[in-house]
Amino acid sequence: MSRAGHRTEAVVVRVIEFGETSQIVHLATPARGLVAALAKGAHAPKGAFQGGMTLGVLGEAELLARPRAELELLRSFRVTDGLRGLHDHLDRHAAGTYVLGLLRDLERPSLPAPALFAAAVTALKALSTSSVEHVPLWVAVFEARALAAAGHRPHLGTCVGCGGELGPDPVFAPALGGTAHPRCVTAGPVRPLSSADLRALARLYTARLPELVGEPPTALEVRAVRAVHDLFLPYVLDREPLGLRRLPGR
Repeated sequence: MSRAGHRTEAVVVRVIEFGETSQIVHLATPARGLVAALAKGAHAPKGAFQGGMTLGVLGEAELLARPRAELELLRSFRVTDGLRGLHDHLDRHAAGTYVLGLLRDLERPSLPAPALFAAAVTALKALSTSSVEHVPLWVAVFEARALAAAGHRPHLGTCVGCGGELGPDPVFAPALGGTAHPRCVTAGPVRPLSSADLRALARLYTARLPELVGEPPTALEVRAVRAVHDLFLPYVLDREPLGLRRLPGR
């Protein structure tokens, strides 16, 4: 990286106060994964950050690597979308905070994740501008695309245990990573799946976004997906995602 710095799209996923005027900022980026940087003098009124960095905004960051330092230097950050809609309703705020937390959990330092980044940007913009009734849908859409981008897409359609057809009474087994016959599950919780649940899951993971926007899943279908993700995400992360219990529609 040159002394002129490196510019990248970024989402601010965490802000930590540091000293009297500075901040440590965690940025999700498409090409460099999760970046931790120092924003020197962020709270200075005439500084480059106009009084401080804000959690949950989209923008263009200029970063400078520092030899033998854990933190890069954030030289500037130009906000391109402040996502103001996330702050005008409690459900939007809870969902936006959850998306930011899950993005931070799934991104890795120095590991490119363009699909994961794109999924987060799409979801945050949609949450900020769409009607409140669609908040649970956009959270589920982000989870599905984030899991797929991070290599954790659940197996659907056949039994993950034996490879056979599912039959009349399938279950979702998070320990196995997908759908299964009850007899093939030897450990861990399961969730029974109806044929309607399976269709809702399959559609969420395969349909293009314009299709989901043009013909959104019903509230019942979103709740079915929500129940599966609630069971699956703790297995992916080895813990319950932060903010999961505060999500609307649970």
